[in-house]
Amino acid sequence: MGSTLPANLVRDAKGLLTQEIQLYKTLRTMVSREQEAIVLNEDMEELLQILQEKDGVIARLQLLADSWGDLLGSAGIAGPGSTEGFWERFRALFPDDREVSAMLDEARDAAEDLMKAEDESKRLLERYSAGLREQLASMAKGRSVAASYERMGGAFQ
Repeated sequence: MGSTLPANLVRDAKGLLTQEIQLYKTLRTMVSREQEAIVLNEDMEELLQILQEKDGVIARLQLLADSWGDLLGSAGIAGPGSTEGFWERFRALFPDDREVSAMLDEARDAAEDLMKAEDESKRLLERYSAGLREQLASMAKGRSVAASYERMGGAFQ
């Protein structure tokens, strides 16, 4: 099977994995800042700024998903990363490439860590919501950002 893969597939896959891992880690750092804004500062303005920054990173992750689709389509693999068994099929393309396998593990672990942190942020936001809600009510622009924060949970694989 290896001989039928495009020559650039391994190189490009590693490049995309590197970007994906970095974006997950960037978002994870932002979530830590978000939690500080909620708990330590109870600062809605800071929180909204972080959420807007996160929207930009999430948009980059969505573009990356498109790049994955293009790259894997060239190798005859269909389906987004969220498809059951997708990453296992992807990993099977590179049975002897330990680097790709390690990068896939790192990406998965980074994504899981991020999602746990996001869940914790939502819990904190609920706990501290009374004071933050008062600030949010006085900030009209906050409504659209808060809505995008709610949508965020489904943006990851």
